[in-house]
Amino acid sequence: MFGSSRRRMVGCLALIPVVTIVAVACSPAAATAPSPAPLDPTAGIVVGDGAVDIQLWSDPSCPHCMSLDEAIGDDLAAFVGDGTATWTLHPMTYVSAKRGDVTDYSTRAAALLLGVAAAGEDDALLPLYGLIQQNQVTADHSPSDEELLGFAATAGATSDLSTAIADYAGLASAANDAWLGKPIPGTDQVVDHVPLLVIDGTVFEVRENGTDAARFAAAVAEAAAD
Repeated sequence: MFGSSRRRMVGCLALIPVVTIVAVACSPAAATAPSPAPLDPTAGIVVGDGAVDIQLWSDPSCPHCMSLDEAIGDDLAAFVGDGTATWTLHPMTYVSAKRGDVTDYSTRAAALLLGVAAAGEDDALLPLYGLIQQNQVTADHSPSDEELLGFAATAGATSDLSTAIADYAGLASAANDAWLGKPIPGTDQVVDHVPLLVIDGTVFEVRENGTDAARFAAAVAEAAAD
């Protein structure tokens, strides 16, 4: 589960009227997650309205993505919560197949994130993303749809999301296909692996050597000062 700092800072997101999918602004928390309209699959899930642009390409089945979230998740939530940054998540879905996961956890989890965003559950997105990363498929267990919905409830979502995974699986797959192998605008980076983290147009080097958290915080602070 999350440390107290993440839960505390993510609570601030309820004050930020800015969760969007694609170019369509979300309405306040709805009773149900609306069915997906024709949307731009490359736009991602946007949380926050801060000046620093943080874009993340990540897969729910990627162990390196889990490690990165463990390192920077609390700081990311704080930067979004205090209005410093805007976070855009581009959920990818190809790692399940690479790992031999026949349950397609990547697509199911990405679909749930899209459904939660569509329902206007802005304050639940960062904690839900963290729970999804923390509970990746193991040799002994793959979270069921019911467990994924439980993660959403634990993250604070109160909408009826019972059909969100089925409703948004197609959009999740389309988003993956739209980005995989394509260049990230404004950079020389192609989406050929995850995680990919871009801060104000600069690709962040994920090292997983104990320095990612400090370097991430410094990079965001430097971008905010510009």
